[in-house]
Amino acid sequence: MTLAISAAHNAARLQGTMAFADTGVQNSRIRLYATARPATGGDPLAAPLVEITLAKPCGAIDAGVLTLVQADVGGDLILETGTALWARWVNGDEMHVADGSVSDAAGDGDFKVLGTAGTLLYAGARALLGISTLS
Repeated sequence: MTLAISAAHNAARLQGTMAFADTGVQNSRIRLYATARPATGGDPLAAPLVEITLAKPCGAIDAGVLTLVQADVGGDLILETGTALWARWVNGDEMHVADGSVSDAAGDGDFKVLGTAGTLLYAGARALLGISTLS
C-alpha cells in the first residue's frame, strides 16, 4: 500500500521531526560510522568517525522539504580515519531520531558529505554536511 499524505500533513510531520530532533539542551547530531549498519537504533559497535553538530533549529522547511543545517559552517573535526558507511541522527537528549545511508554530494545517501569523492574521511580534517533532506 502506498499512502499519499496531504501537503498540510507532510508539513506537520516535518515540523514534528524537527521539534523532536531539537529536544534537549544539546544540539542534535549526526554520527558517521565505518561499522556495519545495525538494526535501527542498535549498538553501532564502535565510536563514530565524526559527529556533525546541527544548528538549533536543526534545519529549515521549504516547499515540503526539511533541509538539515550544520551548526559550524567550517565543519566538525573528524576523529578517526575511515570510510563512512552509515549515519545515526540523535537529538539533544541522545535519543535516536533516524539511521540512514551516507554518500558524497553526488550520491543518493540520506546524509551527504561535501568535499570528498566517496566517503573516506581523514582524522584531523573537517567534515562538511552536504545537502541532506527529508521530504
